[in-house]
Amino acid sequence: MSFFLNLNPILTIKQIERMANIFDNAGQVLLGVAVLSPLIADLDKINLFVIISGIIGMLICWTVSVLLTRRLGI
Repeated sequence: MSFFLNLNPILTIKQIERMANIFDNAGQVLLGVAVLSPLIADLDKINLFVIISGIIGMLICWTVSVLLTRRLGI
């Protein structure tokens, strides 16, 4: 058990902030590419699977970003 108490952090605070920023940006890209673009481009043939999977991916990315930021206490 003492092995787990002596472990050093794997990532620094700046690296965790950068990862949170990357996940935030990835969520924005998914929103634009997988959700808004199909809605605007093809109003007559909307692929519901693409839109729902884009929303799920976007929410996952933004949730990871919020959790990483909250872990830092920012």
